[in-house]
Amino acid sequence: MRLQKLVVFAAAMMVALPAAPTEARVTRHHAVRHHAVHHRHHRRRPHLLPVSANAPNAELVFDASTGRVLAVENPDQQVYPASLTKMMTLYLAFRAIEAGRLRLDDMVEVSSHAAAAPPTKLGLREGQTVLVDELIRGAVTESANDAARVLAERLDGSLGHDLLQMLRADLAQQEADDAADAQDNPQSPQDAADRAQEVAYMHTLANTIVADGSEEDFARIMTLQARLLGMDDTTYRNASGLPDMEQVTTAPDYAMLAYAIVNLPARYYSYFSVQHFQFGGADHHNHNLNFLTHYDGADGIKTGYTQSGGFNVVDSARRGGTRLVAIVMGRHSLAAREAEVNTLLDAGFAATHGATVVSVASAPDVLSVGQTLDFPTLPELTPSTHATPLPADLAASLEQTSAQHAVSPASAHALR
Repeated sequence: MRLQKLVVFAAAMMVALPAAPTEARVTRHHAVRHHAVHHRHHRRRPHLLPVSANAPNAELVFDASTGRVLAVENPDQQVYPASLTKMMTLYLAFRAIEAGRLRLDDMVEVSSHAAAAPPTKLGLREGQTVLVDELIRGAVTESANDAARVLAERLDGSLGHDLLQMLRADLAQQEADDAADAQDNPQSPQDAADRAQEVAYMHTLANTIVADGSEEDFARIMTLQARLLGMDDTTYRNASGLPDMEQVTTAPDYAMLAYAIVNLPARYYSYFSVQHFQFGGADHHNHNLNFLTHYDGADGIKTGYTQSGGFNVVDSARRGGTRLVAIVMGRHSLAAREAEVNTLLDAGFAATHGATVVSVASAPDVLSVGQTLDFPTLPELTPSTHATPLPADLAASLEQTSAQHAVSPASAHALR
């Protein structure tokens, strides 16, 4: 597979692939709706590979504007997301902030459950109060499990019913779109039955959410949001990514979440390029610091590691008008993960200038190089009339971070 992938990239420099027609948007995320923005209806494939104890590899590189797949390996392999889980926790936090339900300057009390989270962590103490902004920065940079738990408990507790209402509205909109689609582009009986089953599952899942302020309940909110984004092979059991055999995903699913996150307003997405922050008398460096400070055009987003899941990362880089996102999962060392993501992005940028990638033979329903992802329909993130502006110091800091994207290697050395 590794050889085949490199051969594909080598061939990409010589052979151009004709533009994919609209009907070529098939893969595990194939569409039946072709409006300006797509959401995917697709069947769960019977050959989805169960997660292995040996940290199976999976990867995907795609153009965030066109959805064109530039590299892919083991798209049907279930993997443990590890701390990539926090991407969904943060995505929901940003949705709550934009809707005016949560503020960056809100103080949140730390529970005993959150304080007891194993490393990595900020070392929060039971009863301590922490700014939402600090929790977000801690989850991004230190990948702090205690910070993720505090956010989850706040989001599920006082805000759980609001989040559920938002997600139910998203689901109602999808059902309305389905009905409109059926008039212009009727589905086959099998596709219609599959979609009905998918919608029924989301309604059932929504009915199990009780907003009791627990991390377990918040994981159900996370799973519902995942399914609404088309992440049909993803299940969450916690907000941090700590080991749980039932918490699984795939690389194509995380492409959907990455797409949603890089399209957040800059004031939120900029958090994923924060290189370090001071908290508790310590300077917490971003675990993704080497990429952020050394790769040309890097602007985020998140790393993850568990012994069973291996070394994972979702990274984004932008050069000119092109943004590529690389997802690498299950590598057996930090060095291997970093080398792989750099190689994949380098080859991807090379392939997007002049010639494009060539397609490779595969089963019709298996995601392959040259195909085009159908991105999810993203919820409108229009600020609520009750939303509060960012505090002045945070706004200035995030504006500076967003403008920089990456710093020189010399500056990076000073941060270590």
